[in-house]
Amino acid sequence: MLAETVSQPEYDVPESETSFERCPYCERPFRTDELLIHHVGSSHKEVCTDEELEAYETVESDEEFELFTFHVKAAVTVFMVYFMFSFMYALVWA
Repeated sequence: MLAETVSQPEYDVPESETSFERCPYCERPFRTDELLIHHVGSSHKEVCTDEELEAYETVESDEEFELFTFHVKAAVTVFMVYFMFSFMYALVWA
């Protein structure tokens, strides 16, 4: 079964949600200002202002740093678990 192509996606915001931002170009709602900035910079790059592009680059840079930090933490955790099990294995068989 093939997936249906969506040309105009619908975005529902819950009734209880009061603090959301809307895109000034397409009126799509976003829960946070960072999500709005990311959307404007990636989807409306050709029509957005220089300030919006600068904000997008800042948000993008912050996101890359957070992703790098996550990868480092994940690698260190895997490294520590591996050596913990290796040490326990050596201790049991010694």
